[in-house]
Amino acid sequence: MTRVEQAAELDETLPGPGEGRLEGPAGVAGPNLDPDEELLALPAPPRRERLLAMTMMAAVVGLALGLAASLRADVGYFLSSGVPVDLGKAPALDPSGWQTDLHARVQGTPMLSQMVRYHGALGGNGYVVFPLAGQRNLLVQLPAEALNEPGVVRTEFAGRLLRVGDLGGRYASVASFLRERMELPLTADTYLLMADEPPGSYLWACLLLGLCLSIVALNVWLMLRWFRPLRW
Repeated sequence: MTRVEQAAELDETLPGPGEGRLEGPAGVAGPNLDPDEELLALPAPPRRERLLAMTMMAAVVGLALGLAASLRADVGYFLSSGVPVDLGKAPALDPSGWQTDLHARVQGTPMLSQMVRYHGALGGNGYVVFPLAGQRNLLVQLPAEALNEPGVVRTEFAGRLLRVGDLGGRYASVASFLRERMELPLTADTYLLMADEPPGSYLWACLLLGLCLSIVALNVWLMLRWFRPLRW
């Protein structure tokens, strides 16, 4: 049999289009390319719900990052030295060149006649704020119960040194009262010593920062896992 006759005979044995399907070795059927009716009957992925969920998770990440950024100064103070820097006596203090978020110590006589009492927004803790004799560029804040010790007049104070302007709106009402009622020359550059607040008392800031970063990491991981690009 010639090659032409063999090719013709082979061509007659192959099925034409639509006449059947090819079979692999040992009679194994080839892949079935017919569409799966059950898969086609499934509803399309909920695009609107996906977008809403991603937006909410992105908002949570943004809020957590914002709160974490606001804690930088508190965490920095927590990591600072536990030994206070001695600034000296109040009448001889020169605030030029002072750093903020510094663990500092000053000596001076409290001017209790110009003292202001207030309560914090969180926890309702009571505080007193007063200037020191011979110094108008520095105020001292002290827990209210620290003045209740009978027969004790404190002349040395150690704690966190800040500017009034660094405290933002949470100190606005106190600053306004001292400026208008007590007629103190209070500005945003006036320093405030938050006495009895050593760096170790700001452990809460590190814990809160860790919580914020955990929330960010969890939401980013969930977004990458749940909201991969859809394949249509």
